[in-house]
Amino acid sequence: MVTKAISRLSASIRDISGRCYLPAKEKGAFRDLIKSLNELDGEVRASDRLREKTENLRREWISNITHDLKTPLSPIKGYAEILCDDTEKTIPQCKRYAEIMLKNAAYMENLIDDLKLTWQLENDMLPINRQEQNIVRFLRELSIDILNRPKYEERTIAFQCSENITDETAIFSFDKKLFTRTFQNLIINAFVHGGKDTEVTVQISVSDCWLNINLSDNGIGMSAEETDQLFDRYYRGTNTESKSEGTGLGLAIAKSIIELHGGTISVTSSPGAGTAFLIRFPGI
Repeated sequence: MVTKAISRLSASIRDISGRCYLPAKEKGAFRDLIKSLNELDGEVRASDRLREKTENLRREWISNITHDLKTPLSPIKGYAEILCDDTEKTIPQCKRYAEIMLKNAAYMENLIDDLKLTWQLENDMLPINRQEQNIVRFLRELSIDILNRPKYEERTIAFQCSENITDETAIFSFDKKLFTRTFQNLIINAFVHGGKDTEVTVQISVSDCWLNINLSDNGIGMSAEETDQLFDRYYRGTNTESKSEGTGLGLAIAKSIIELHGGTISVTSSPGAGTAFLIRFPGI
């Protein structure tokens, strides 16, 4: 009897490995073991689904990256050929061609930088230079720098600090370069994907030894499906007319940098109601 039961359990383990296991009724002397096998089968199948989903996203991402690299190469090559031919060009024409080539080269450079940063984060090889700095002053100056850009000079970033923020509580140890990359991405994303009237609010507070940074906007918002996948490394979103401008890496990189500093990031959003990111760091 016992030998027969053990034989069935062994067959069940092989079936789980072969992905052909059928959950059994949890009864008899081996009901706890049967329950564990049923749970193991569920976990294995869930892992398979997640791996398949990730692989599909990876393939789609590689296809998008290939397209994104070829897209700026076309005008660079085309205008270089124009400049090299024997037809006469005016100085303004040459300048315009050069500007287009430089713009597309800059896009390719940013894309390559994102790929390099992603590889470093995935392999724990990203150098981090943490220094104690005033996080309030940093975020305020970062917001001003963004608004000083011609592209965003008509935009609005509201800056709010809770009363318990002082020069002492505002001191936090972080890598300025990496935080610049992170918070620029979050703020500019709101402008790019939220519409021309989108405004961003930056709120900073301290509670229970946590530094809280809330970045919210009044943009078009996102669906639950989009927010669930927002930090996936290969996800590019669907609710945007500027899809081709992104690499699908920005928010995944931002999340990794925040976690590298011991923090967490979460997002809440709904269509038509804007989006809010809550970033929290311990030990302030």
